[in-house]
Amino acid sequence: MTKMGTGSERAFFFSGSNYRKLFGLLFVPHRINAHQTGIVYCHPFSEENNMSHAIAVKACRAIQRLGYPVLRFDMSGCGDSAGDLDEITVQSWMEDICKAIEVVKRETGVKRAALFGLRLGGGLALLHAHKDTSTPFVILWEPVLDFAVYIRQFLRRAVASQIASNARNRVSVGILEKQLIDEGKVSVIGYPISKALFDSFLAVGGQPMSTRPKGASLVVSVSQAEKPSMQLIRYNDFLRSVRSSTTVKHVRAEPFWDRYWRWDCPEAIQITTRWLSDMA
Repeated sequence: MTKMGTGSERAFFFSGSNYRKLFGLLFVPHRINAHQTGIVYCHPFSEENNMSHAIAVKACRAIQRLGYPVLRFDMSGCGDSAGDLDEITVQSWMEDICKAIEVVKRETGVKRAALFGLRLGGGLALLHAHKDTSTPFVILWEPVLDFAVYIRQFLRRAVASQIASNARNRVSVGILEKQLIDEGKVSVIGYPISKALFDSFLAVGGQPMSTRPKGASLVVSVSQAEKPSMQLIRYNDFLRSVRSSTTVKHVRAEPFWDRYWRWDCPEAIQITTRWLSDMA
């Protein structure tokens, strides 16, 4: 356990989906908030997780300073957790989130657990919160709202890497999808993508785009453009049409989950902590 000026940080392993050992880091404040609410952080996929690591830790510590225990953990097949990626599906990660919620409650004594997700983690958090009505709120940073589009964009990285290396026998997304069907697996920038994982992304598809959080929520758009992406604008329009109590904010900043040199995003952290403070 590491003692910090705002509380403590403790690393440990806990049981996730299919009894896999998941790595967790628990940020515990000196004094827990009056609402007795903890937060589980849901990370992005693949390299986006690695690139955003430093900012995720800073965000968790900032939230901890407000009195919220925060559990940051690696989902199955990711980071320091057990499991091979080619044996994982989206459902595995959804089960991991449920286990993480149980852990933050058990380890800190809080009565409720909210979710904080970045990119794919945001999409997963949104899907969980829609099913679990006990989720008090969700915080979504640039969430993935169409899993089918996202996984196909991920396959394009294999195409881009071949172009960059001047490979002779270049592939296309269509060829990679056929390889998934024929061989059951493809490798994309070192990540083994199984047909089961690919199909699980397709099965979710655009469900998050029409998913309304049951409670309060904060959506933070992060891009160098003056406005959010068209997808987030459409999602905001949907939330307004169903009279959702969701706050949507836009931050003009580099997409740090796609930049190894971007180590801070104080704008997103400040918006998040201000929103949480206003809820107190």
